[in-house]
Amino acid sequence: MQAPTVSVVTVTFNSKEYIRACLGSVAENDSRVISIEHIVVDNGSRDGSAALVRSEFPRAIVIENPVNRGFTAANNQGQALARGRYVVFLNPDTVVPRGTFQTMADTMDRHADLGVLAPRLVDEHGRWSLDMGHRSPTAWTVINSFMLINRLSHDVFPGVLRTKDVRGLEDCDWACGACLMVRQEVAKAFPWREFGSGDDMDYCLQIKEAGWRVAVTGDAEITHFAGRSWKVARPATLVGTASDVARYLAQRHGRMHAVVG
Repeated sequence: MQAPTVSVVTVTFNSKEYIRACLGSVAENDSRVISIEHIVVDNGSRDGSAALVRSEFPRAIVIENPVNRGFTAANNQGQALARGRYVVFLNPDTVVPRGTFQTMADTMDRHADLGVLAPRLVDEHGRWSLDMGHRSPTAWTVINSFMLINRLSHDVFPGVLRTKDVRGLEDCDWACGACLMVRQEVAKAFPWREFGSGDDMDYCLQIKEAGWRVAVTGDAEITHFAGRSWKVARPATLVGTASDVARYLAQRHGRMHAVVG
């Protein structure tokens, strides 16, 4: 059997509210130009998520865990079955417009040094999300976010989240795990590790530290229903995100790194 161009891995946990729209949109990306397989790893859902997928999307590959194994372990389960040239880790609360994966795969084809590529994210109202490409978490970026001065100028006072929309291809240090396209050899070399709320941060940073580029493209877009729009994000939300990053730094590098960078 010929390998697909893209393997999509989606982890579900009581995701019935969103999963139908997600899988339906992924199926619409399959074409004569790009072939897609969808691997769904269900983490012990009690709302019938897995049954819905099996019934309405018979081509999907479904793994049913009897208990919730967590996001990272389930991602690794799905990746182990992935046969595509590229692996996309996709949240269930997303909708992928037709042609999105083709655009992303073409970009990866043109840039052989790209290890991870994320699309532009918008919320259900079409507002761009601050959960896109991020700067490396250091004391400087965390302080800027704590003080909210990154709202003045993201270039002068970079924070842990974006304060401007993305256009074209932009390199970043890490990107939101709602949708990440990863080169197959990179996905095999770098399994997901458990870091609480910093799973996607850790995943991208370990790949970037190994010499691969991590980028976000404004030429491809998905809707992320849990995404946070910069226009409506409250200061408490932004400060809370900075707090999560500080805790991540303390866990990954020790408390002194979280303080001094």
